[in-house]
Amino acid sequence: MTRLSIRWRLTLWYAAALGVILTGFCASLLLLTRHQLLARTDAALREELQELALEVRLAKTSQEFEEHLHARFYQHDIYDFLVTDAESSLLFVSSGLTAPQAASLISNDLNVSWEYTTRNLLNERDYRLARTAVDGPRGRVVVQALTPLTPLYNEMQTLQVMMSVLLPLGIATALLGGYFLARRALAPVEQIVQVAAAITISGLDRRIEVSNPHDEIGHLAATLNLLIARLERAVAEIQRFTADASHELRTPLAVLRSEAESALRKTRSPEEYQRTLTVVVEEATRLGSLADQLLNLSRQDAGIVACRQEPVRVDALLLDVVEQLRPLAGVRGVALETGDIESCEILGDDLQLGQALFNVVENAIKYTQPGGSIDLECRVLEGCVEMMVRDTGIGIPAEHLGRVFDRFYRVDSSRQTRTGGAGLGLAICRTAVLAHHGEIQMESEVGIGTTVTIRLPLVSVTSNRQSQASDMEATSRTAARSGSCS
Repeated sequence: MTRLSIRWRLTLWYAAALGVILTGFCASLLLLTRHQLLARTDAALREELQELALEVRLAKTSQEFEEHLHARFYQHDIYDFLVTDAESSLLFVSSGLTAPQAASLISNDLNVSWEYTTRNLLNERDYRLARTAVDGPRGRVVVQALTPLTPLYNEMQTLQVMMSVLLPLGIATALLGGYFLARRALAPVEQIVQVAAAITISGLDRRIEVSNPHDEIGHLAATLNLLIARLERAVAEIQRFTADASHELRTPLAVLRSEAESALRKTRSPEEYQRTLTVVVEEATRLGSLADQLLNLSRQDAGIVACRQEPVRVDALLLDVVEQLRPLAGVRGVALETGDIESCEILGDDLQLGQALFNVVENAIKYTQPGGSIDLECRVLEGCVEMMVRDTGIGIPAEHLGRVFDRFYRVDSSRQTRTGGAGLGLAICRTAVLAHHGEIQMESEVGIGTTVTIRLPLVSVTSNRQSQASDMEATSRTAARSGSCS
């Protein structure tokens, strides 16, 4: 069943459902028809038996009893009659009954009141029998009327033959109609499959036509269009990332090759060789730093680098970053100051958070002019830790703020080249912050400065330790009660 197409599965389900419904309808119709035919037969028997009972009651003498019954009920095409007394003697038998049949129907139950039964007389055929007791000139007698059920059986057989023919025809019609309807209903799916199969990596700008956005097929097409759009953006990001990475790698490699070829072109003095080697070391260091950053980002994207959950003193981590970068700020003539630093502790990875804070502060130092200042704050707000790095640097235009955290993105490529960066620092910051389920935002005005805000969810390390201590204490108590020691 699972190997069949949805079209055929729907068709078979339609046919099976209709077959069950029609079978139940036919069975109900047969039972109802049989019940109605029996009720009609019983009603006719009751009328005939009432007339017979009336003749018995009206008879004054035994002779009159025999004459009236023989005249009216001895010959009948459909019904047969029988009268017996308390001694099981046959007082009257119509001509349609043989002596053995009449003997099998003898009854002396004088208390019977309108009883209807189906009897098989001597294995010949079935009869519908009605009997009752009535008082007559010979005392209380049992009168019976019966009729063969052959006409009823013939009608039921005719109905069964009709149903045995119409039921398969109905199911066959359901198969054909269900296949046609399933084909019509799934035609948009076939169209979606054809369009989706035609979309390649170079044609991700194509979209599936949504004829009716309100039905299930429309929802499917719209969802696939969103998926293709996300895939298109992802491929564009990969292509841009690859191009930018190639460009960034090509620049230091070109410098290395140029310096090496220049040194090999002719014999130079030791000072010139030293200067060349200094350039080679600087470019190699830059190339290694870029490779480390790319490797770090790729590992984080692949989920290889797990975010540890260890107690981290955020205030101490921030002050440590300040101490590391204070010499660089002094060289550039920038004042690195710490404002309100509240003591707080969270669960996280101190290496990733330290790298993120280092990149943000270093970026602020690079783009703050001599004589400017950088102020760092750390506050504990409701449910989170908020760190702010505020500088008085050159600022970032508003149209670039939405992309400053993209990889290799530069607000000013020439300015970025002068500062020696590759455009990966803020991307690494965002990746680290997101790994800690936090958020990073940037606000800036050209000529006034930039503010970077990092918010991390506050996790009570103290309560976590207390919970662990409570668990250990409970375990110890359980072990003590059980007489074991771990």
